[in-house]
Amino acid sequence: MKILVTGATGTVGGHVARRLSGRGHDLVALVRDPARADLPADVTLVQGDLTDPDAVRRALDGVDRVFLNMADDNGAVFAKAAADAGPGHVVLLSSFTAVIDLPSGAGNIITARHRAGEQALTDAGVPATFLRAAGFDYNILMWAAGAADGVVRAPNVDVKLPVVDPADIAAAAVAVLTAADPRPGAYSITGPHSLSVRDQVAVINETLGRAYTVQEISEADAAAAAFRPGTPDFVTTSVLETMGSGAAVLTPADGVKTLTGNPPRPFSAWVADNAQAFA
Repeated sequence: MKILVTGATGTVGGHVARRLSGRGHDLVALVRDPARADLPADVTLVQGDLTDPDAVRRALDGVDRVFLNMADDNGAVFAKAAADAGPGHVVLLSSFTAVIDLPSGAGNIITARHRAGEQALTDAGVPATFLRAAGFDYNILMWAAGAADGVVRAPNVDVKLPVVDPADIAAAAVAVLTAADPRPGAYSITGPHSLSVRDQVAVINETLGRAYTVQEISEADAAAAAFRPGTPDFVTTSVLETMGSGAAVLTPADGVKTLTGNPPRPFSAWVADNAQAFA
C-alpha cells in the first residue's frame, strides 16, 4: 500500500512516518526541504508545500492512504487535488476546537482552520477520518522548559484538560491508515485524565525527582513570555484559549482505545520519555 505522510518533519507526522517505516508500505512524505528531513530511509521525499497544487498532485500520485496535517490554506488545495486523485482514505489531524466553541468562537484561528479543513474534505467527497485531538502533553513546555529558577509560570494553572501524548495520536492515525477497512467519521483523541498545569507539574516532580513550584500569571504576561514580540493578539488569544476554561468542557474520551485497542498513555509516561526537555 502506498501511503503519503504530510507534516512528517513535525511531531505527530514524524511519529506516523516512523511507525509506518519497515512495515512493507510504499511511503511518501511531502516536505519543504528534503535536505533537512530526518526520516527513515524507506520514505521517499517529495519536495513541496501543501498549498502548492503541483506539489500536492505529485505527492498524491498512486497513493492509497494519506495522513494529513492542516495547511495554511485550511486544506483547500489538498481537498481539490484529493478529489481528483482519489486516494482511498485520508486521516486528518484535526482539533477538539472543530466542535467545541472557545470564547472567541469562529474568530479563534485554530477553530476556524480545523472546521474549514474538515469541511473541505467533506465537500470534496474525500473518504476521511478526523482525529480531533486535545491539547498535546508537550504544551506544558511553553511554561516549564524555561523554569531554570524552579518556578513554572503559567496562566489558568487550575484548568483541567485531557492532554494527549502525540505518540497516541500517531498510533490512532496508523491504525486507521493500515486497516483493511478504515474507520470513517470523527474521533475525540485525548489522554486518560484531565490535568491542570498544577497537576502536570506535580507529575513532573514525582516522575523526575524535581521540586518545581507553580505561579499563576495573567494571560497578557503569558503571551509576552511565550510568543515572539509583535505576534498579533488574535494569534496569542487563539492559542491561550485552547488552554483556558473554555476548553475544560472537553473530557477524556475513548478514541485512542477505539482505534488502537490500547488505552492512551498517562502524562507520566510522556514526561519520562522527555526528561531532557525540562530545565
